[in-house]
Amino acid sequence: MRRHAFEPARLLLGLALLVLAPVYVLAATGRWDVPLPVLLSLVPAALLLAGMARAGTYFARCAARARRGGADGGHAP
Repeated sequence: MRRHAFEPARLLLGLALLVLAPVYVLAATGRWDVPLPVLLSLVPAALLLAGMARAGTYFARCAARARRGGADGGHAP
């Protein structure tokens, strides 16, 4: 199996969507009364959270590469 870099944003998004799925199911079956604006804002909030995690990971890796003296000045291709 090929090795690949750990992507915390993907893990965070997957976990957030796994948590949100039962909320949508419970709301659809009527077992939990969740207001519609809350339901509609949960997925974009999860995407925003994952985007912030991705940006943090990117900048942390750029800073680490710059400290190691990367030839490209710390920017990933």
